[in-house]
Amino acid sequence: MPSSSGVRTSSLLVRLGVGCFALGLIAIAVVFGLFATGAHDLPLWLNLAAMLAPVGFGLALIGLFRQARRPRRGPVAAAAAEPAAR
Repeated sequence: MPSSSGVRTSSLLVRLGVGCFALGLIAIAVVFGLFATGAHDLPLWLNLAAMLAPVGFGLALIGLFRQARRPRRGPVAAAAAEPAAR
């Protein structure tokens, strides 16, 4: 959906995907840090949290594709839709 400046705002799916991706990257950094300190047998929830990165990436891509395919409704499209009554 375009804003008043003509720039589209991000959809909810894109924002959700970016958030999941960021959480997944944090979990991956924690896993690497723990392995570097010699920790083994990490908890399952931490390994599952690391899977948020590819899930979030996929959600963001789907949101971007849907947003790109959405019809544009700006001042040019509104002017073209008006019948010429002159």
